[in-house]
Amino acid sequence: MWAKGIPLKTLDCLFLRKDPPFDIDYLHHLYLLMKLEGKVLMINKPSAILQHDEKLSALNFPFVPKTLVSADRVQISKWGKQFRNGIVVKPIGEGGGRGITRKPPKKGGPLVICQEFLAAAKKGDKRILIWNGKILGAFLRVPKKGEFRANLHQGGRYVPCILTAREKKIAATVGLWAKKQGLYFVGLDVIGGYLTEINVTSPMGIREVNTLYNKKVEVGMIDSICQAVSKKRI
Repeated sequence: MWAKGIPLKTLDCLFLRKDPPFDIDYLHHLYLLMKLEGKVLMINKPSAILQHDEKLSALNFPFVPKTLVSADRVQISKWGKQFRNGIVVKPIGEGGGRGITRKPPKKGGPLVICQEFLAAAKKGDKRILIWNGKILGAFLRVPKKGEFRANLHQGGRYVPCILTAREKKIAATVGLWAKKQGLYFVGLDVIGGYLTEINVTSPMGIREVNTLYNKKVEVGMIDSICQAVSKKRI
């Protein structure tokens, strides 16, 4: 296994930063990297990424909005009628807001995750970065005019924010869980006090936190990695 001519087994630490889609190529690259587990510190642990889907893993916690996972168009339509504000439908393997819609699929297809549309989404969603189980930083992503998706890839902008007591509880609960799984760097998406996603593949936000709060959070991250490598644990 090589990257730019360097045998990966000689590395002390490897950051996994391959963006979704979580397709067959992504799956195969995790299978390969899993062969190095226990030999190279990897952030995040490949087997943990494989086990904990970014959208579905949020369902492990009581903080999620009402959710349905289905590929049945009729079932999705009937289920969605109970919500006055409608629903949001997300493809499971995508990222960056791609493929997210407010309408049920027109025909059968792959499994999608459907959630009650939260009115608070119009004001934006909070990205909470977790490093080694603790809050690294947070900011609010605000959707552009005429758009309900706040993802920066969809034209959203980022502004400073203050976390509520509930959001801190979400971050503490998920952070502790993530660290135990070997998911050391994750990004939580929270809308109106509800956890919607746990980003584990390639969470964005370091540059945004640094810009908004005049920080260099990566320095502390690298320091903790160096300490972990010297002690053979993180």
